[in-house]
Amino acid sequence: MTTAHSEAATAATPEQRLHPLSWLFELFNVLKQFIVPLLFLLFTGRGDRYEFWGLLAAGVMVPLALARYYSFRYRIGADRIVIRSGLLQRTVRDIAFTRIQNVSLHRSPLHRLMGVAEVRLETGGGDKEEGRMRVLGLPEAERLRQLVRSGETEMRPTEASTAEAAIDGGPDTPLLQLDWRELLKLGLVSNKGMVLVAAGLGAAFQFDQGLARATLNRAAGWLWDHGSELTALGPVRYVLAGLLVLLAAFVALRLISVVQAFLHYHGFNLRADRHRLSLARGLLNRFEGALPRTRIQAWTLRQSWLQRRVARFDLRVDAAGGKNVKSENMEAHWQLAPIADAGHIAGIVDAVLPAGAWPVQRWRPLHANAWQREFKAPALFLLIPTAILVYWLQAWGLLLLLSHPWLWFQSKQWAKHAGYSYANGLIAVREGWIGKTWRFAEVRKVQAVYLKQSPFDRRHGMATVFCDTVNAGSLEPPLAVRYLPLAEAQALHAAIAAAIAE
Repeated sequence: MTTAHSEAATAATPEQRLHPLSWLFELFNVLKQFIVPLLFLLFTGRGDRYEFWGLLAAGVMVPLALARYYSFRYRIGADRIVIRSGLLQRTVRDIAFTRIQNVSLHRSPLHRLMGVAEVRLETGGGDKEEGRMRVLGLPEAERLRQLVRSGETEMRPTEASTAEAAIDGGPDTPLLQLDWRELLKLGLVSNKGMVLVAAGLGAAFQFDQGLARATLNRAAGWLWDHGSELTALGPVRYVLAGLLVLLAAFVALRLISVVQAFLHYHGFNLRADRHRLSLARGLLNRFEGALPRTRIQAWTLRQSWLQRRVARFDLRVDAAGGKNVKSENMEAHWQLAPIADAGHIAGIVDAVLPAGAWPVQRWRPLHANAWQREFKAPALFLLIPTAILVYWLQAWGLLLLLSHPWLWFQSKQWAKHAGYSYANGLIAVREGWIGKTWRFAEVRKVQAVYLKQSPFDRRHGMATVFCDTVNAGSLEPPLAVRYLPLAEAQALHAAIAAAIAE
């Protein structure tokens, strides 16, 4: 609660500037959007007016970056921080410490070289951070984070060594640390390499289609020439060459995924205290942040087919203030376990949820005809492209209907492995059979519950129960118990609604 005394004390505190090198980082942040056109212009010697406009804009941004540095001030009081910024349009942000849910530190290689950090103050509301300090000295950034967490205005040198341990009045417990072996497994079972390569090819075609096509044609020509050398194998040589290309591509993509895993998750450390989960990760770009327990709304546990081969899972959470999460790519930040075994997953969940809530001991099945509901929609939709292909290719178009047996088998397996649980204050859903997904949340975090029926549902006597949590749908699919018998769905809906009302 704000008092006149606290406001007066804050006003009496002298204003401070950012780090003297703040203007350099501000300039670099603006130039990032022009770096690709400028490099293209530098190395190819070709370009149009857009590249030259980017070069001109780069020169204009230098005085603007200096102006932003000189116009930015902040003042730390007993229970709040006041930020004043803006050159022509002045903005004053008065942020109480009690509203700040996270003080995250972001450090690029340049930040670490200069001994500074970018500080972001997140309140869980709005579509961006409440306050961003582009560059603070690392000691000042750490002190600000400690002040926000503890509410102390001063930290004497003799107290600095014990401040972090006593800051929440509870122990700081390690939950998960990833060594190089786990990072290697993470790279081998992830598909980030394919995503990065696809993004690179897209960028290449965007900036110079001729160069990208020439590179692909040169690679295809090399394969054709070397494949023709294997004349003793006859036509099989082209099949063999194709298989070798696929193998080389698979190995290259896995190597890229491994490198990405080491860069992104090196030094991964997840810890918990009485009020929050603290996370640090990154080799080049270092991130350090905290997620208050009260912001955790829903959990998503995944296990792909490759992860099942190494008995590992991926755990992430939906947090209140999902707009912040989405706009600043906080989905990766609150990936509590990019890879972990069942024991570590249980330890992380048990550190937040009530004891005994997870893992679920008993799963309830769906409606006996749930597989039909899952099968009919895609099967009927497939008739549309089949009719188009029949019109173009005549009888050959009917070959598309051969996918119906697979859809039938997939629907059967999905219904066999799907289930839900409502016990110990937890609502949980599991789905999938090749790749598995578990979604669960505390019932007290559910904001609204809905009972829905489509025409197909009414025909089969079933319904779906949707549980809505704060901003949970921004990153993950909704927590939905699908295709229950109508009476069972009505009972589950009534039970959750009563728990919400309490």
